Amino acid sequence: MATTPTSGGNFNWVAPVYDTLAFVVFGHKLQQAQVVFLDQIPAGANVLLVGGGTGWLLEQVLMRGNTKRIVYLEASRKMVALASRRMIQKSLLGSVDFRVGDETALSPDESFDVIITPFVLDLFTETTLKTQFIPQLLNVLKSTGLWLVTDFVQPPSWWQKVLLWIMIRFFRLTAGIEANRLANWQQCLFDADLALHKREHQVGGMVSAEVWVR
Repeated sequence: MATTPTSGGNFNWVAPVYDTLAFVVFGHKLQQAQVVFLDQIPAGANVLLVGGGTGWLLEQVLMRGNTKRIVYLEASRKMVALASRRMIQKSLLGSVDFRVGDETALSPDESFDVIITPFVLDLFTETTLKTQFIPQLLNVLKSTGLWLVTDFVQPPSWWQKVLLWIMIRFFRLTAGIEANRLANWQQCLFDADLALHKREHQVGGMVSAEVWVR
């Protein structure tokens, strides 16, 4: 079910060059961070992948071959087109439901063992995370479910802080994201009664890969 993109913005304009931009700035480091905890996905899991971009992470999940079904939820139609095309070109097998929309496109009767949000929480303000985004995703996460997060955190060095500031301004301009600074998404998850299970710092402390449990 398609919906009108909300405060997470819409990446249609930047979709064709998104992967190239990420590589120019970070090399393969962002990709490496996203796969750190994929081995935590249990066999036969129903997975919700939110904001999967051009489909690289979807490819990695499918290559592991242990999921039952994946719902790929992305607000950008162009990103969804790129992801579905990648799946065909790579001849990847798996049950994938491609959806154009945001978290409001989810039905209350859906249920997932694992939710994956790669570089998604940084698009929102803390208010939106607490009142809309996190509660709506928790509505479809099983009581024993896992939430795999890879995202930017407050970096340790001044040049990383400058880079993060530039990135937020860039995506406010090109994708219309609502965030004007990095939200403390870790505190938001904690306040939603989730518990941190695993954490690994990546990209020189600028990114954190984490597993949260209910």
